[in-house]
Amino acid sequence: MYKILLADDERIILDGMAGIIEWESLGASLIGKAQNGHEAYEKIVHKQPHIVITDVKMPGMDGLELIKKVSAASPSVQFIVLSGYGEFEYAKEAMKYGVKHYLLKPCNEQQIISSLEEIIAELKRQDVHKKKTAHLKHELDHIRSFAADQYLEGLLAGVAQLSPPPSLAGKKIRLLILKGEQSIDAAAREALGSALTAVCSSGEWTVLAVEENAAEKVAEVFARKMAISQAGELRHAGQLFRDTAEASGDLHGSAVISKMIRLIADELGNPNLSLKWAAKDMLFMNPDYLGKLFKQETGRNFPNMLHEYVLNMR
Repeated sequence: MYKILLADDERIILDGMAGIIEWESLGASLIGKAQNGHEAYEKIVHKQPHIVITDVKMPGMDGLELIKKVSAASPSVQFIVLSGYGEFEYAKEAMKYGVKHYLLKPCNEQQIISSLEEIIAELKRQDVHKKKTAHLKHELDHIRSFAADQYLEGLLAGVAQLSPPPSLAGKKIRLLILKGEQSIDAAAREALGSALTAVCSSGEWTVLAVEENAAEKVAEVFARKMAISQAGELRHAGQLFRDTAEASGDLHGSAVISKMIRLIADELGNPNLSLKWAAKDMLFMNPDYLGKLFKQETGRNFPNMLHEYVLNMR
């Protein structure tokens, strides 16, 4: 229901409008009446009507002053102006503040209803537009969130030559690293708000990239032991993760090495299984970099581990 406020210093006209118009049939409700501009303004501030029907000539604060003051504070409020003065200057002054409905007294019930119907139809169109815009924003935020999560996962996996989503280029973050998998659902994302840039989760650990100045505050949300990286650009998340994991006694391994070990087990019978094949065809990484990373995190090189798996299968 759209809320309507009436303002007129003539009690007969005020009560007449209030009683003759079937407000509910218009999808509206009458929320108040005022006999001067000051009273009208106080009720507008307190009750937040969608539409105000006001006389021009009122004591204390006239209708034009009321429109000017309300338009500055609440520009969404729509006005229907009533006046017994057929001078163009009043209408011209009211139009400066977006007033589209200016009725000359005496005006009948149907004229007021027609103006109300036009304004309410426009308000409904605005409401539909707002809902569509909010829905599109939600969908866009979801897409951006997914792209950010995928980008972070790629960085932690060591995927070469990744291009960041445009909104994340040069983004300064810190990583929060939790042992084990932590569900970050829609409610949690909403609670963290803009502080959360991206999330990457596996069975081994969960990594959150957050605004560099919000790391400690976000950490409090989870109330769990975690490691927090130094600040740096998101594009350096892989190195930030490795540096933090190396400095922490509670964090071991990384996503790419976990994938490599699973790959050995799953592809043991594949004649193409090799470091080069895994790097180029499965993980899309530089083989030399992958080999160094594998040796750094497992203490063994890939061929030796592969040989051990083959021996254990016999």
